[in-house]
Amino acid sequence: MNNELFEKATRLNETLVEQFGKAAEMQMNAFRRYADVTMEQAKKVSEVRDLESLKSLTGDQAETLKSLSEQFSADWKAWQDYFNESREQIQKVFEKAPEETAKPGPKAAK
Repeated sequence: MNNELFEKATRLNETLVEQFGKAAEMQMNAFRRYADVTMEQAKKVSEVRDLESLKSLTGDQAETLKSLSEQFSADWKAWQDYFNESREQIQKVFEKAPEETAKPGPKAAK
């Protein structure tokens, strides 16, 4: 019993480390994308010198907002997939492994 509990705890720790690593990577990628968009927009705003460049910026920002909206949706879907995968992986840890059920126990071997 203790050995089984130890094995489950080990598998749980491995699963959690793997899933936290994926979450950190997703967060860093999203942060980079949104920081790049922010810096790009700040640069464009700083280059506005007249009414024409302001009109151009306004049109460009509408496209940027549409792109951001699509990216937010994609990121949200990716997080939902991540949470579903994490839940499935953690549930697997607590299910009996197939090799555990196939092995005869110490009492069955006697």
